Formats: sequence, C-alpha cells, structure tokens
Amino acid sequence: MDIRAQKIFAWCGPLNMAMVLIAAYITGFVSPPSPTATAEQIATLYQANAHAIATGAILFELSTVPFLLFIAALSVQIRHIEGDRRTFTYAQLVAGTASMAVVILGPLGWVVAAFRPESANVQAFNDLSFLTLVGITPAASAQMFVVGLAILSDKRAQPIIPRWVGYVSIVISLVTVQGLLCWMFKTGPFAWDGFFAGAIPPCTFLPWCILMAVMLVRAIDKEGAASGALVGAR
Repeated sequence: MDIRAQKIFAWCGPLNMAMVLIAAYITGFVSPPSPTATAEQIATLYQANAHAIATGAILFELSTVPFLLFIAALSVQIRHIEGDRRTFTYAQLVAGTASMAVVILGPLGWVVAAFRPESANVQAFNDLSFLTLVGITPAASAQMFVVGLAILSDKRAQPIIPRWVGYVSIVISLVTVQGLLCWMFKTGPFAWDGFFAGAIPPCTFLPWCILMAVMLVRAIDKEGAASGALVGAR
C-alpha cells in the first residue's frame, strides 16, 4: 500500500501544475494584465470577470493540496538517498512547504479585488497578487536546488535518481529565481508579464515537476521490486 501511495503522490506534482494552468485559464490570467494598465482598466477587468476570477482563485488555492503530497513523496526518496542523514530531506521539506505560501497568498488579492470590484483599491490588490505569484520564487528555487544537491550526493553505483537529473534541477532553480526582478520593472522582459520574469520560471517549473514525477515513480518501482525480492528470499 505504501508503494502505491508513493506513486500516487509522485504524480500529484504534475496534477498541481495542471490545476494551476486551468485556474489561470478560468481567471483569464494566462496572459496577465500589463503592470502599466491604469486603475480604471484594472477595475473594469475585475468588474467584468469577478465570478470567473474568484472561481479560478479557489482552484488555484486547492492546487496546494496535491503539491504537498508531491513534497512528501520527494522527501521519502531523498531520505533513502541520505540514509541516516536528514539534512537534504528536511531542507527540501521546509522549502517545498514554504513555496506553497505564495500559492495560498497570491490568489487572495484576486479574490479581494473581485469581491469588491467597485473599490478604489482594486489595482493595488491586483498588483499584490501578481508581484507575489511571479516575484516570490526563492522558496521554490531553494527546493529545486536542494533536490539537485541531494541527487548528486548519492554515491551508489546505481543512484536512486540519475545524477543528470540533479544537474537539471540545479540549473532550473537558478533560472527560476529571476522572477524576483518583476519587483523592479513595469515593462520589458523582467516585468511580471515579460519573458524572463513572467514566462521562463513557470515554463521551467512545469517540466521539472513532470521530470521528478517520472524519476520518483521509477525509484519507487525499484524500491518495490527490491522489497519483493527480499520477501521472496525469506
């Protein structure tokens, strides 16, 4: 049963990202409003789409549930890599959980603005949401960086997760952290709707989730086969 649960939890990472993408589509924020949009334009946007924005925000919040399960499955395999040590296991667990604060807090600005779209503060809440969701990337970056280090620390002849996955995880972690630059720019590639800050981090995090899910399932299958062989030998 534990093996089956781990495999289900492993696929919860991509499920989280699928829910986020659907939520973004429902809200109409797949292409986010420009940081240079006027207060009147933002207010009109929320007045016209208040129900859809609130619905998408709810789904966005719910996406934290499968990702927490994904973090649990990842922690189990990192613990297997570390053995008696726990440094990377705990670091990944803390960083991954902390990264969900962004997903919890970010949509709240959408909800508040959609709840009272006639308020004079709609633009401020919209700004808060996008600056949070796009800009607060360090925790997610830390999680991927720690996962990469944990994988590279595996000295087995046949590592639990291939070493190249560790290098990929570290590179993606360094790319993702640039989302913070949206706090400094309203236009250009580093704005929240720009290529480097707005597009690259989510477009690299999604493949990372899929890659890690595949690697986790393979590692879990090996673990299950080894346990079965041990039981058979007894």
